[in-house]
Amino acid sequence: MIRVLTRKDELLTVMMGAGSALGVVVDVTMRVANESVIQSAEQRVFVFETRPQAVEFSRSALRLMREHVLSNDAVSMELVVTGTKALVATMVFYDSFKGNAMEFAKRFEDLAASLKLPMVAQAHWGSWYETAAALWPVILGIKGDPLVMLFHCVGTTGLPEDSALAFVSDTLVAEAPLDEAGFSLVEIRTLGGAALSQPTLPSGNCQHTFFVDLVTMYDAKNKTTDERQTIVDLTNRVMEKARAVNGLTVDFSGTHSQPDDVGMSASPSVMFGTVAMAEKVKALKHSIDPNNRFRFHPYAKFV
Repeated sequence: MIRVLTRKDELLTVMMGAGSALGVVVDVTMRVANESVIQSAEQRVFVFETRPQAVEFSRSALRLMREHVLSNDAVSMELVVTGTKALVATMVFYDSFKGNAMEFAKRFEDLAASLKLPMVAQAHWGSWYETAAALWPVILGIKGDPLVMLFHCVGTTGLPEDSALAFVSDTLVAEAPLDEAGFSLVEIRTLGGAALSQPTLPSGNCQHTFFVDLVTMYDAKNKTTDERQTIVDLTNRVMEKARAVNGLTVDFSGTHSQPDDVGMSASPSVMFGTVAMAEKVKALKHSIDPNNRFRFHPYAKFV
């Protein structure tokens, strides 16, 4: 059965929160911001040799992010630590940004220089389309036979406290299996105040000002069973430590949470944003899909 929904339909709100746990979306019409909302973007790529270097850069970069990005409506930023020993800082400047983008990016250049980390690439983009396409060459190179992926995330609903920032740099970046799983990424990001000032979507992702995705990926064809288990164990150990950090939410995302980890996934209220939304999704799921045809989804076990 095909249902056509508008903003007046309660089911549309629940669909945005639940994704394919309720059905298959075949067509979407969305109102998006004009391209001019993005003024420019800057990217800097640095390389490191040792994990302590990545930790030290991340520790200071996170402080810069909290001070100059998280509280600033006009800027958003992503810092990526890769298994290929790269540190990728990408800053997006909205139309309300009044400063100098190059000077803003220089903070991170100076940080890398102080740690003697070479800058191997820099880019300037003048449009959203260029910025959005920047990672495709990286994604294209991630291949495996099979490609194994483990997804987890941590985040804070408000500005992160020192304890949260310290955990991200000193534990997550320091202990994630980046060496064992070479395609892995630690993605530290914020959408910026401009995005947070808009109406919030009913999902755990959109309730968080600061969030970090741990994407563990590797080509399994050359890994033994013991090596694969080691990667899983290292990942789980980091996430268990995350659960002990006050104010840090763990695995609140439907796309960056490992659905098959027994007893480790987030509760429905965390995934869907609120207890009320979780109950609403569950009720509609049972009404619309009583036979659970749309069950191949991380949300499905909740509903």
